[in-house]
Amino acid sequence: MGRQLLSLLSADPESTEASQLLVDDGQLRALYETLTLTRILEDTAARLHGEGRVGFFVPSLPAAASSAAAAIALQDGDWLFPSFRDTAAYLARGGRIDDYLAQLLGAASDPLMGRQLPGHGSLPAGRFVAPSGAAGTQIQQAAGVALGMKLRGQEQVALAIFGPAAVAQGAFHTGINAAVRHQAPAIFLCRTLGSEQPPVAGRGEGYGLGTELVDGRDCLAVANAVARARQQAIAGGGPILIEAVVDGDELEQDAAGRLRGFVEHRGLWDAEREEAFVQRCKDRVLDALEVVESAGPGSAEGLLDHVWAARPWMLQEQARHLGQREAQAPRSTEGGDV
Repeated sequence: MGRQLLSLLSADPESTEASQLLVDDGQLRALYETLTLTRILEDTAARLHGEGRVGFFVPSLPAAASSAAAAIALQDGDWLFPSFRDTAAYLARGGRIDDYLAQLLGAASDPLMGRQLPGHGSLPAGRFVAPSGAAGTQIQQAAGVALGMKLRGQEQVALAIFGPAAVAQGAFHTGINAAVRHQAPAIFLCRTLGSEQPPVAGRGEGYGLGTELVDGRDCLAVANAVARARQQAIAGGGPILIEAVVDGDELEQDAAGRLRGFVEHRGLWDAEREEAFVQRCKDRVLDALEVVESAGPGSAEGLLDHVWAARPWMLQEQARHLGQREAQAPRSTEGGDV
């Protein structure tokens, strides 16, 4: 591509420059565990979609390396504004498997009560904001939150993750311009296929934004870039745009598999632990799915809750009609209606 990408993770674990890492062993272990759990959870979600039990599903595995790495490099008080391909970041920020599946299936236990498309979950406790179906909205949201934290004197950052489609939206230019103008502690991470002309990083430079190009398949490089950007933002250095480039022929690469050799070389993992952890992840996913299915489907009337403190007459009327329709609707006897 003619562009030098930051890369740290080598095929030979001994050749990886461990001394350059800005994440510790605990974060490395958490990163590997998150990538492994993401793969297992996504396999289950893809099966549910194939069975027709989930009507809308966007796989996130092609983005897992950058997603998990970016989230691991943040601190607890930071905010994360994801795309809908950031399941790995959701899990890294403490997201629950049962909540993820309930939101995907529209079950009664869905924390968002059916108000978002499947795969658009949120995590308030982890400061993980529900993604929007419209491209680019998270960019200006992150810029605004980052500015608010700066005005309050909080040493925290806001991270927005998005794809190249968002760069074509007005929200990209609005958010970037606002962040640069106010020197807000914001980090913008754009995943690209490396074919954008001009590169996304080059467009950021046009706004006077600090930029960095990294190998999007290399979770260590992404984690380092985000950790370094965070340090810069906290120190008053302003926002930064990180372009994580993923080659088209590498989209299906297993991020956990690529990292495993390095964590084993560091003494953080081994074959016995791998077998036990994979089995535990599978059990957790299946147990969570059983709990979610037992809760049954969400109620249509629930969509009217938490809109007003007391329901006005028009919502009362809508609730009555919804109740009548649900009572008349045929129920599936095959257990696949959640």
